[in-house]
Amino acid sequence: MRVQSLYLASHLLTSYIRRVSIWLTALIWPFILSGQAVASSVLVADLNEKEVQISTDFNGASLLLFGTIDRDIGDDVVIIVEGPPKDIAIRLKSRVSGIWINTESATLTNTPSFYQISSTRPLNVIASTRTLENLQLGLQHLPFTLAEGSQITEGELADWKTALIRNMQKANLWNENNDVSVRKNVLFRSDISLPANVLPGNYNVRILHFRSGELVTETKSVIVVRKSGLSADIFEFAHNYSPAYGILAILFAVFMGWGAARVFRG
Repeated sequence: MRVQSLYLASHLLTSYIRRVSIWLTALIWPFILSGQAVASSVLVADLNEKEVQISTDFNGASLLLFGTIDRDIGDDVVIIVEGPPKDIAIRLKSRVSGIWINTESATLTNTPSFYQISSTRPLNVIASTRTLENLQLGLQHLPFTLAEGSQITEGELADWKTALIRNMQKANLWNENNDVSVRKNVLFRSDISLPANVLPGNYNVRILHFRSGELVTETKSVIVVRKSGLSADIFEFAHNYSPAYGILAILFAVFMGWGAARVFRG
């Protein structure tokens, strides 16, 4: 009985100390924030949704990123959304005997499958070219790495990179715009548009605060894109049981071809 009484007293004391700690933290937290605001820039941002479900009728998604900064006149905000990396093949077409055919191809490794960068002003106005290169900001400053065994013998490397950017923009997977709006010199917002052909995975979000061409502070977030419903089951089956999925796909194609032949023959 005495042991139970001691245990109950200890539990009540621990609970009381926890409540006092929370109360003291809430009391002094505004003063901590005000001290941080004086010492450095304050950047807070969030998303209205952090998870996107891809179903069979998925037609894309539009998310809202919003936040607040300790902003001076002339400061800028840059928002980068980068999808999971993948290998991308690009091909060079040449005219041979009057016919356009692929004469050379190259594979790029660890290339962002999705890339959207939004800013308050054009990037070349916000920061110097060296700063943009160091931070890899903008389509022109994305890493362009050839996969092992790939080489380019025709044309300049810059031409291949330009072709890659053009193809990804045409597919709505890469985008660069200046649609970050700032209200009352404190609140900012931007729309993140995910097209229907995005890959599942984690999408890293970076929010950067620039002042006089220099990076002041940065915060990060993550958007999780995952398949759901029947498409999720098919996706999981195709990745976990690749040989069986390939055989079933072939059998389904043969069956559909046979069925179409029977229908049109009749």
